[in-house]
Amino acid sequence: MINSASYYDSSKVNQPLFLFLRSIYFHQDLLKLLITADLRARYRRSFVGLLWTLINPIISSLVLWAIFVSIFKARLINGTQFAPYLLAGVLTITFFNQGLMQGSESISNGTRLFLKIRVDPRLFCISNVLSNAFNFFLGILALVFVSWISGAPISIKFPLVLIVGFCLTLMTFGFSLIFAILFIRFDDTKYIVTILLQLLTYITPVFYPKDMLNAHMKFVVSVNPLSSFLDVFRHAFNGTEVATSFDWAYMCGSSLFILVIGMTFFKKYWMRTVVML
Repeated sequence: MINSASYYDSSKVNQPLFLFLRSIYFHQDLLKLLITADLRARYRRSFVGLLWTLINPIISSLVLWAIFVSIFKARLINGTQFAPYLLAGVLTITFFNQGLMQGSESISNGTRLFLKIRVDPRLFCISNVLSNAFNFFLGILALVFVSWISGAPISIKFPLVLIVGFCLTLMTFGFSLIFAILFIRFDDTKYIVTILLQLLTYITPVFYPKDMLNAHMKFVVSVNPLSSFLDVFRHAFNGTEVATSFDWAYMCGSSLFILVIGMTFFKKYWMRTVVML
């Protein structure tokens, strides 16, 4: 009996990071096909299609705005509008949570396929992350609309949001590679990660400003890298938050660090994982 692992081209995974990035360029047609297929699959039976990418965050933010502002009388200390502040957090945490889970599952669910075809499984992972990045940037149009109806200004620095999306894509991709291996090796990991992502949502200042927390909780929330992502995002888009040089450095540094860790982890354990199947 022939070992199924022998069908797999291991050299594609063992290549260094810069060679993988170059392979993305050479396989851009495949990547575009995968991203298009993923987006079509999500909205295949939908009447409005991609418009749900705009409708969902608008409805979510309006519902949350009604709850926090109308019922709990929540206000930002600096007097800025709460709705765009809230939607920026919703877009960021949704991108990270969905991108991480879908990117990880794209590899763990297709393991048998990768044993039979000569294609780098990381291409499937990055395609799922990029499709969520597309939704993120499309959702910014919804943020523009919410800012307009709430009377919140849009900063001239809003193009810097592109850097936030780029760094968030790198971090999400890095985490996806790590959890893809863990999903295959340990069945319980997926359920644990789902719970951890819910916890992460609450220790990320999506619904609340950090200034309302006590010193201990403020430190815990600040250690969370996504807090810096949100600070920079809100600062760049409409100034509803202040982003320090530390926030910029922490955002860029943590995204690159997680990317390198994820690539290294996947490279080390992928072949050890597939031979166990």
